[in-house]
Amino acid sequence: MRYQRTQRQTISLTLSQKINYFVFFSGIVTLIIIFKLFSLQVIAHDHYQGIATRLQAGYAELPAQRGEILIKDHHSQEEFRLATNTTLYLIYADPLLIEDNIMVGETLSPLLFNLELEREKDDIRIADLKKNMPLDLTEEATAEYLEKITPLSDFDLEVNHKKNLIESLGQKQRQQILLSNKLDQGTLQNIQRLGLSGIEVSGNSVLAYPPQVLDRSSTAKILSEYVEIPSQRLETILEGKNRYIVLRNKLEADIANQIKDIIKTDDTFRGIGMQEEYYRFYPEQSLAANIVGYISRSNIGQYGIENSFDSILKGKAGQFQTKQDVLGRQITVGDSILEPAVDGADVVLTIDRSVQMMSDQIIEQAVKEFAAESGQILIMDPKTGAIIAMSHYPTFNPNSYGDAFNRVKVEYSEQDMENLVQSTDDPNTYYFYTNPLTKDRYTVFKEYDNNGSAHYYRYENFVGPEVYHNKIVSWPYEPGSVFKTVTMAIAIDSGDVTPSTTYNDDGPVGVDFNVYSGEYDFEIKNATTYYGLVNMSTVLAKSLNTGMTFVAKKIGPALFYNYMKKFGLLEKTAIEFNGETTGQIRHYDQWTESELATASFGQGITATMLQVANAYSAIVNGGILMKPYIIEEIRYDDGNIIKTEPREIRRVISEETSDKMIAMLKYTVEEGLTPASKINGHHVGGKSGTSQTYRNGKALTGAGTTIGTFAGFGPVDDPQFLILVKIDKSRTSEWGSSTAAVAFNRMATYLFNYYNIPPDKDVVSTSLTNL
Repeated sequence: MRYQRTQRQTISLTLSQKINYFVFFSGIVTLIIIFKLFSLQVIAHDHYQGIATRLQAGYAELPAQRGEILIKDHHSQEEFRLATNTTLYLIYADPLLIEDNIMVGETLSPLLFNLELEREKDDIRIADLKKNMPLDLTEEATAEYLEKITPLSDFDLEVNHKKNLIESLGQKQRQQILLSNKLDQGTLQNIQRLGLSGIEVSGNSVLAYPPQVLDRSSTAKILSEYVEIPSQRLETILEGKNRYIVLRNKLEADIANQIKDIIKTDDTFRGIGMQEEYYRFYPEQSLAANIVGYISRSNIGQYGIENSFDSILKGKAGQFQTKQDVLGRQITVGDSILEPAVDGADVVLTIDRSVQMMSDQIIEQAVKEFAAESGQILIMDPKTGAIIAMSHYPTFNPNSYGDAFNRVKVEYSEQDMENLVQSTDDPNTYYFYTNPLTKDRYTVFKEYDNNGSAHYYRYENFVGPEVYHNKIVSWPYEPGSVFKTVTMAIAIDSGDVTPSTTYNDDGPVGVDFNVYSGEYDFEIKNATTYYGLVNMSTVLAKSLNTGMTFVAKKIGPALFYNYMKKFGLLEKTAIEFNGETTGQIRHYDQWTESELATASFGQGITATMLQVANAYSAIVNGGILMKPYIIEEIRYDDGNIIKTEPREIRRVISEETSDKMIAMLKYTVEEGLTPASKINGHHVGGKSGTSQTYRNGKALTGAGTTIGTFAGFGPVDDPQFLILVKIDKSRTSEWGSSTAAVAFNRMATYLFNYYNIPPDKDVVSTSLTNL
């Protein structure tokens, strides 16, 4: 079959046909574009709007004002701020915008110069030079070095400040930049092997020195994969443009306003900026510092009310959202979203400012007068449980809380070194015994300088950060003989004894009879003498350990333990402080006869001052255990106020027992062993106590080793205040009757006058009025 080849024909399009084809295909493309736009803008609108919003949205936090901590004056009802906020200013500079750093520096230096701050810097410089002084210097080099150690004059400090300021303002390029400090050792070693100029590995950090980087682009590309920074971004960082330097912070408003005026009127200062900073301020300085606590540099409450009520005080920050361009600049405010900040609540304490001030003064005076290690005073309303004052010494100033860590160098002679004992826990920690007999000591730290020479330092305040603690609520101790009041109240309430029950106090009392030896393992002795036939009022007034052993045996361990539980001695009081602790009292089925006896006079058991004071309050207020509280009210930003109402926990003893105990405690003051506790013109009740401290499980004896306390109240007919004083390790006397009782006298005398309580006994001239 033959096939015929078809001849290809050339088709020629006319101009009209070409135009028709173009219109047809253009229409199709237009339809595709319209559909795509419809899809993006309508169908997938929410998806892409979210992406755009995330890319463009900028957020700024609106800080909430922290609430204040307030106290009142009882008489005037005027409120005073223990903790408030103050606005200070941070002044900064952008060196790239400053054309004349000399003129700017010379203008600002007189305003920014602070002699006290510069003197502190110079003191640090001198301390470092002294610590690191080389040992092998020639005589001439030694003279030159000693000249460096000489403190600069006020004039020189001012000149140096101006010079350094001008240099900082003219520094257009940063000298050092931290690129990362979160890399593993393998990555750090790999970076070090690269040998890149201007890049250094130091410890766990990767540092860049922009002036030394020879090829920024190449360095950025190589290094970016190790430090996880995009190469383009890293190249910009390596330029080291110095856009922000802090010139001074915590600048007062009057100086800040002067600088603002200069910036507004002279374009030369356009590289100077100002930023408000909020700082916590404590107008009353160290007043009630152990109650208040402080705010750390990270704005978190530490210790006291600042810590316990941190979430309530700090409020809730707001948020400001705006649209930004790719450079992060705000381009519109029309769509801004504002979530307002909620300021923190104000907390009003039950503390009476005038009483707290006097209490602080009295405990400081007592600690110094009796050469004690420390001391505390607690004052509360026995009827309501409200805390009137809580004082500690030594204490601290919350405005400069870091001073508690300050150390000072100490020099010891060869003889002194015999009293320097190394700690078993840390080879560089020592204890210096100022009196080896009384075991009085303070902590010493051993440090080495660059030459290997050892130097010794101690805390400037001797106790360091221990001053932050509220020992009244968190440090249990053996209450000693003040606990005899609790034991006697139990015995009277249970009907085992009455105030007139007699006991023959004819010598030591044996306890824990040993069937193998036929003798007692221990003897209970009085601290003074033996009184023969005495009643229970005398047992309490003369603080007879033997008589209390008689009482404890009458009660028995199970009932004794259960009453202690009713008094709240086995649980926290739930006062409004974090870190409250409770004492240690073992279950009665573990007690020996000797432990029952010693517990009756406050040894072998522990409690906090707050627990002891609250038990006393129940004894003298009619027999009701109250919940202690220190918050009077909380005032929220929305106007809501929450008040604390006194709360009864339970009845512990009968009202009749309470009346009998008040009479016995009045008799104890009038006829007992603590004449220092008598108040001229007023009847009070109370009891002193002295407890031992221990070292290596052995009880220490003598001045400088004991804890002296006194618990008292007044007036006896209608108790309005209860005072508990504790003096730790007095070196002038081992007895609470000679130390704590004196402080009680001063405090009670003040309160009788402050509350305008009329005298209920004759006013006589006595040396005690000047105690």
